[in-house]
Amino acid sequence: MEKKYPEIRAVAFDYGGVLSYFIDKKSIREMADVAHVDCNTFESGMWKFRQELDSGECDTICYWTAVLDYCNSEVPRQSIIETLVEMDLKGFSRMNQSMICWADTLKKHGFGTAIISNMSEPTYQALIVHQPWMRHFDVIVISGIIGSNKPDHRIFKYAIERMHLDAAEILFLDDLSHNVAGAQSAGMHSLQFSTTHTLSEELQAYYPNLPVEGLN
Repeated sequence: MEKKYPEIRAVAFDYGGVLSYFIDKKSIREMADVAHVDCNTFESGMWKFRQELDSGECDTICYWTAVLDYCNSEVPRQSIIETLVEMDLKGFSRMNQSMICWADTLKKHGFGTAIISNMSEPTYQALIVHQPWMRHFDVIVISGIIGSNKPDHRIFKYAIERMHLDAAEILFLDDLSHNVAGAQSAGMHSLQFSTTHTLSEELQAYYPNLPVEGLN
């Protein structure tokens, strides 16, 4: 019996960890040095309160104040929050050019493209909204704008509606397993992204209607 493959018509990308490289330990260590605190404690604080920032429940000042309080930083808040914001943006600004190139390839082959990201609206405005590579994406879904973070099914349902496709026609890529599971629970196909080489192999094995030019 001939094997049947899903007919994917669009690909949706996470931002941090997929389209861009995730903020590295060196960047976090430099931020901790600015706050005059232990790096591991600072990093724990960054992720402990990130959901509230990304969903829009708290603003940038509220978020960084919570992180600094968690770390027991004695540096005056007003003197370093702006610096931490800039360093955080820089840490997430290193793009995976192969993935950007592949998004362009998808568009040229007639596939839809989208970004589904946990990100605050101020971060979105400062980090990606004016980037030239944004032309490669048809739909942008930002958690801080709609008030729902991945892996909540609501953000995926919203994205599916915006893309005007059946969920089963969309492939979603994320570096985190719980977000992959969230997309799958909403009816989307989903893969956990690690490297472009692995992604190319998975596409050829499971989604052969998608082009792989640009990934390698």
